[in-house]
Amino acid sequence: MVGRRAYNFMYRTWAPWEGGARSELVHLVTSGRIKPGRAIDLGCGSGANSIFLAEHGFDVTGVDFSPVGLEKARRATPPSLSIEWLPGDLTATSIPGVSGTFDLLVDYSVLDDLRGPAQDAMAATVHRLSHPGSVFLMWCFYDEILWWKRRGGRFPGLAEGDEQRLFGASFEIERLAEPAHGSGFACFLMKRL
Repeated sequence: MVGRRAYNFMYRTWAPWEGGARSELVHLVTSGRIKPGRAIDLGCGSGANSIFLAEHGFDVTGVDFSPVGLEKARRATPPSLSIEWLPGDLTATSIPGVSGTFDLLVDYSVLDDLRGPAQDAMAATVHRLSHPGSVFLMWCFYDEILWWKRRGGRFPGLAEGDEQRLFGASFEIERLAEPAHGSGFACFLMKRL
């Protein structure tokens, strides 16, 4: 698990994931598969996904534990958009300022960075913030490649089947075609039952 100081440092210098909104999210929204509603970006970082959602009619809350990432998100937000940027621990039993449930929950590589009880606690947050019909989009490092066959410095990520263990009882789970099976990455689109 990468700590807060490391994330703050990366947001001050260069975080490899920074850039525009993620392609899976863009495709799902622009194709109409995900419709505008109340959205929460769990681990919003510098805000690209949240800003994209707000530009496409979503009422957006972005939560992150890095004050540096949140400040970058605030500065990047066009004046015409209203996004609520909140500091928060996604493993806590509540997040100050966050109430009710959301139609869309987005996680780009936060849950897979956690281990043991912290992972279970964040999954509980997803359950608490969703309602029947909510959509949860989760992109993750996915540990389907044997460790000695991995190229580069991939994080272990979620183990195969963790998505079922954490969400299978309450969500219908679809693994999207991209990133491809065997790539060491996965994106899941889940609908709360």
